[in-house]
Amino acid sequence: MHWLTIDKLGPVQHCELPIRQYTVLTGFQAAGKSTVAKAIYFFRTLKNDIYQLIQQQEYLESIYGLKYASRQEDVKQHTLYGDFESFVRNKFLSTFGSSYSMDKTMRLCYQYNKDVEITISLTESHHSLTPNFVWVDYSPCIRKFLNSSRPTNNREALRRELDALFDDPYETVYIPAGRSVLTVLGGQFNYFYSTMDDAQKRLLDACTRDYLERVMQLRPQFTNGLEGLVEGKKISKEKQNLYSEALALVRQILKGKYTAADGEERIWIDSNHYVKINFASSGQQEIVWILNLLIYYFLTEQPVFFIIEEPESNLFPESQKLVVELISMIAGAGNAVLLTTHSLYVLGTVNNLLYANTVGKYSAQKTAQIISRCKWIKSADCTAVFMENGRAENCMDQELMQIDNSFLDQISHGINEEYDVLFAIEQQEEEES
Repeated sequence: MHWLTIDKLGPVQHCELPIRQYTVLTGFQAAGKSTVAKAIYFFRTLKNDIYQLIQQQEYLESIYGLKYASRQEDVKQHTLYGDFESFVRNKFLSTFGSSYSMDKTMRLCYQYNKDVEITISLTESHHSLTPNFVWVDYSPCIRKFLNSSRPTNNREALRRELDALFDDPYETVYIPAGRSVLTVLGGQFNYFYSTMDDAQKRLLDACTRDYLERVMQLRPQFTNGLEGLVEGKKISKEKQNLYSEALALVRQILKGKYTAADGEERIWIDSNHYVKINFASSGQQEIVWILNLLIYYFLTEQPVFFIIEEPESNLFPESQKLVVELISMIAGAGNAVLLTTHSLYVLGTVNNLLYANTVGKYSAQKTAQIISRCKWIKSADCTAVFMENGRAENCMDQELMQIDNSFLDQISHGINEEYDVLFAIEQQEEEES
């Protein structure tokens, strides 16, 4: 199990979070949920960054070896360790912004297992343009890996070695809030993005940039919609059954079928009528690429750790419930997920799925008639955290093994209290009149 510790980064004063198969972050606005989500993305994607750096070094060596380019002295001095450390600093700044105004005691630590961790902190610098220099510290085994030489012709073996080193078989897929900007612009976004230079692209945080580039890369795969993703693929009967159930949920949520054809994205209402994605409802625009990415990666062999911010955005409560059920189904099929949410409907649905797993131990058949077994969440695999005043508090009821209702009630307490005051005024006025 991975652990994240954050001290004094953005709105987060202190946070210690175990990362399980199903992790839920809730709490007040600007309490630090996105900061935690970005931190997890930052650390979990470092193994991919190492892989890319090794591939780049291999490519440069082949160019120099074939004498297509002359080797410069500064290039000779480059090492994987040095390149990676520089990359981590730049990635940190791209993800969280300038270190200039950060607290000097800021600290980020991610523990992959008891022997492997990476820590980011700040140190005072008299030679840098900014006083807070990003300092990176690794466990000895990571240092050893970065300083060792190895043949890179077997890419699959390299990926397996990195997965083992970081105790992480997952690919991390980040789905940010504010997703509708991509769908509103539709195909035009590809043009806008291609005309941006590197400096302009760096204005986007690393998580958002990763999401945008992922969607643009995968969009051509959806010419025939989600149904077209299985064409020519052999999948097991069990996976086919899950796929069919997942498609049924998608149709209920999206109220149509998504395709990307003829240079535009469409949602087909029926076989003869469609609406262009930029004219679709705000709920459809927000949810469509959550659905697409969940199904796309479900059909691949690579397990995925999904980080999904506010899946409930602009959705009616019934659709919020169905989205959580779909996410839980995909997570249960060998994947993992972290959700941030403000929605009581999302939290309530998670509780129902946790409770279904508990009740299912006594009567699996009857429980499955209410909630499909593939959607159940094991309490041992779930972490739920409430964020408030810069701190993260475990909000799992240890006896019931569900999200503690007192935290859910806290969210709606102000509304109910206000209603009670108004009701008291009405009663007083009626008595006096």
